[in-house]
Amino acid sequence: MFEKLCGVMDESHIQLDQFLKDETTEHLQSLEKEVKRYFLELSQEQEALVRNPFCTELDVSSIPDEIQDEYLDLRNDSSARDLFKVKSVTQFWCGMYQSYSKISMIALRVIVPFASTYLCEAGFSTLVNMKTKNRNRFDVGDDMRLALTNVRPRISKLAAEMQHQASH
Repeated sequence: MFEKLCGVMDESHIQLDQFLKDETTEHLQSLEKEVKRYFLELSQEQEALVRNPFCTELDVSSIPDEIQDEYLDLRNDSSARDLFKVKSVTQFWCGMYQSYSKISMIALRVIVPFASTYLCEAGFSTLVNMKTKNRNRFDVGDDMRLALTNVRPRISKLAAEMQHQASH
């Protein structure tokens, strides 16, 4: 985006004042810092550890020293191996948090940003669909909750529990 901005400014012979340049630079540096904090920089071996901690091709020396012992315990835990076969990766690491907290925390820091980003995007898309030009004063709180929930209403049960209207 900024390369295109610079191109347009060069073609138009426009100069930005120093304050705006400094603010933009500071903002981008802050953004870079947050992205690095939010998305860990992992080696391929560490990513493989998150995807499958029982992979036999995984080199133990590539695992950070502070979690190597915990990793070896996990790798030799047959009940954890059985759980890994039947659960999703996210469910597995959540389940391992009590027993293997250090390695689980690293794995969850890798997995969670993508799930939360998806939920934010889904929520925003729902909001955009609800808040049209004609409905801009519309309070969407309850409708958003209904649209984004995984719980499905049991209409037949609700209808059966309704009291029938008495005749006059």
